[in-house]
Amino acid sequence: MKSSYLRAVIALLCAVILSACGGNNGSLALSGTITNETPGVTLPGMVLVNNGNGEKLTIEPGATSFIFTKLLATDEKFDVQIATPPTGAACTPISDTANTGTASVYTVYYLGFTCKFNPYILGGTVTGLTGTGLVLANGADTTAVLANGGADVKFTFPTKVANHAQYGVSVLTQPAGQTCTVDSALNPGTMPADSNQLGLIVNCK
Repeated sequence: MKSSYLRAVIALLCAVILSACGGNNGSLALSGTITNETPGVTLPGMVLVNNGNGEKLTIEPGATSFIFTKLLATDEKFDVQIATPPTGAACTPISDTANTGTASVYTVYYLGFTCKFNPYILGGTVTGLTGTGLVLANGADTTAVLANGGADVKFTFPTKVANHAQYGVSVLTQPAGQTCTVDSALNPGTMPADSNQLGLIVNCK
């Protein structure tokens, strides 16, 4: 009799313990990392979803990690995707298989996304250019500008710049017989959130 009572108590105690730590309802926390390729700029508006159970998770701007609140049971399927991308950026899984699989202690802690802000064109207008050889630079990115008989000339850099990223255009090589300067009204500056920056002015005399 005592033995039966003891077994019942133990069974009840085990059920309580399992329930407290997840048990059949799940004990594995689904978590991962967020890598922002534009340091110093936050990722507002990002929402993840685990399509396995429908849970959505809003990511705080500036967060570098995440953890879903619903615990998963061993062998439970998960599929974590971007429900809403952060404003002005695109995010991709860190690998083809990391964010989808079957829950175990080896799979639920290694999810992740890499986020990169959308790139836009940087450029502007050169005024008064008559000489040859003008080269403009934005860091290591350069562009040569050809004269058009003194008329205004449009220019763009070959490499796009991520939105919210900083830029700083300078004259790398002066044209023959002239001196050109970059107007400081928009330079240096920060790329717009959702459009090209084509308003830079370079004056040549």
